[in-house]
Amino acid sequence: MSDPTYPSILFFYQGDLENGEAFFRKLWPEAKAIADMPRTFYNAFDIQRGGMREMFGPGVWACGVRASSKGHTIGKPVGDPWIMPGLFLVEGTNILWHHDFKHAGDHPDFAKISQLSMA
Repeated sequence: MSDPTYPSILFFYQGDLENGEAFFRKLWPEAKAIADMPRTFYNAFDIQRGGMREMFGPGVWACGVRASSKGHTIGKPVGDPWIMPGLFLVEGTNILWHHDFKHAGDHPDFAKISQLSMA
């Protein structure tokens, strides 16, 4: 699933190695991922917990309906399910770009990442 349009991707997830292997084996076997159960990287990037609006607001419901129509369902939570997502474009020690997630179902504009990584 390598795409030269986008930079290399490294995932951090809440869970242990077994959780990650099971998840990525099914959805993206070539993915590079790091188990971060103590949320060391989440904390370093200041990823916060969401509130009721970020987790259950109208935007989340709309995204849930869209995901459900594509056959996606909510699985068993691993780690703290209230932690918001994070997406960062990092080069060395510099954060070149990040997406400010408005709610749990929010999606970034991936074209922006592509444009920044090509610059």
